[in-house]
Amino acid sequence: MDKELLIKSLDYVIRSRKSIRIFSTEFPDEQVVKNIVQSAVYAPFGGATGLPFQEIRKIFVLSQKSGKFKEARELLLAEMKKNAARLNRLLFFLPFLRKKMQLFAARISALSKSGIPALNDAPYYIIIAEKKGFPLVAKQSIAHALQNIWLSSTAAGLGFQLITATGMMSDNKQFCKLLGLPKGLYQLDGCAIGIPRDSNTELKKFDTDKFVTWL
Repeated sequence: MDKELLIKSLDYVIRSRKSIRIFSTEFPDEQVVKNIVQSAVYAPFGGATGLPFQEIRKIFVLSQKSGKFKEARELLLAEMKKNAARLNRLLFFLPFLRKKMQLFAARISALSKSGIPALNDAPYYIIIAEKKGFPLVAKQSIAHALQNIWLSSTAAGLGFQLITATGMMSDNKQFCKLLGLPKGLYQLDGCAIGIPRDSNTELKKFDTDKFVTWL
């Protein structure tokens, strides 16, 4: 492939990447979704842990057509409600934390009441599980995998939204059992993908000199 065209194509995908809040309930082509999911397999991982790669990373694709999608959504909502209650109690007894955490606490409280909208509409909920070990790089490895999915989804014309609340389910016994994983051994995170209701594409424009320092 022509290198200049490749660079321009990659630049376009990176700049047009955005988080989609509202999805169509229509299912995208299954092969396209498979290709997107496969991109997560090629993301960097904690090779220094010495574990076989197939043991380190596991990827779960939950379809809205599956009962496990609904079960995962309900377990996630229940956990969010518990965490919202804990956070509100913390801010009540430690008011000095309110300035830093009030916005986050308000968002968690709102989502704990209504649920995450993307999980009501998006056809797929993808969960990445990375085995914990030493060095402690599971979260970083998951971020690489999710970024691959995000860019691949954008290139395919599909929408993507991080479901960061998935991370709080790493020690949830029922949620881990649903995935067939032992509780607490894997770090979790996830995303929703599907056809966006709004297909408008706007390229991001930043003055990169304000971010970069050459030394």
